[in-house]
Amino acid sequence: MTVNKRHLLVKSYLGKMLTVKIDRPIGYIHKKENYSLTYPINYGYIPGVIGGDGEELDVYLLGLDIPVTEYTGKIIGIVYRENDIEDKLIMAPDGVEFMQNEIEEQIHFQERYYKTEIESLFQKSCGAVVFRKNNGILEYLCLFQRRSQTYSVPKGHMEAFETEEETAQREIKEEIGISVDFIQGFRETVQYEIVGGKLKTVVFFLAECHENISIDESEIEKYEWLSTENTKAILPYWYVPIIEKVETTVTEYFL
Repeated sequence: MTVNKRHLLVKSYLGKMLTVKIDRPIGYIHKKENYSLTYPINYGYIPGVIGGDGEELDVYLLGLDIPVTEYTGKIIGIVYRENDIEDKLIMAPDGVEFMQNEIEEQIHFQERYYKTEIESLFQKSCGAVVFRKNNGILEYLCLFQRRSQTYSVPKGHMEAFETEEETAQREIKEEIGISVDFIQGFRETVQYEIVGGKLKTVVFFLAECHENISIDESEIEKYEWLSTENTKAILPYWYVPIIEKVETTVTEYFL
């Protein structure tokens, strides 16, 4: 099976309700040539559906703390293996959400041996609104993203085993080349739908800039320091309530 056909196969199940057979329940020990693998989650397959390795398509089942032999749930994610001949599906109970970083953490026991990319119906990013005071005027940092051709603030996807603050700090360092301290007590979130019907959650912190920034030009085309009103005008609409809360917090911060 070609890589393209593999990907089309697993993508066809994303968001669907399915019944899977569990052949490696929680606690199952899989003995391999040089080591053994104990399964902390349920793992099974879709009967009659053949994957890239010529065997039935495998499924990780998240969200249960007891071993089961069969389960009906929703496919919420896909594990693409770049250095293998098969991909995997991620199932959870209907209505239960797992972000891409949470999926990565739960399947790390096995997927750590492969180079993988995870697609999830539920995505989470973290970042920060970065501000400065310029001649007594509050200004906010807006980044023009090279890929999307839209403005944003420094942010990016959470990775496995990171805290929200660690993700935001990493993204700020990668995108604008500085380290910051967050204003204590400020944490705001927004949710919105992105391409493919996926739900994205973004967590925002707040930080004052005391250094000269250096953008990652592979991702950021340019940056601007803008007033509150211009910031609200140039960023996507869902930033507006965040910037309004930032304005209140920053005003109190300088009192």
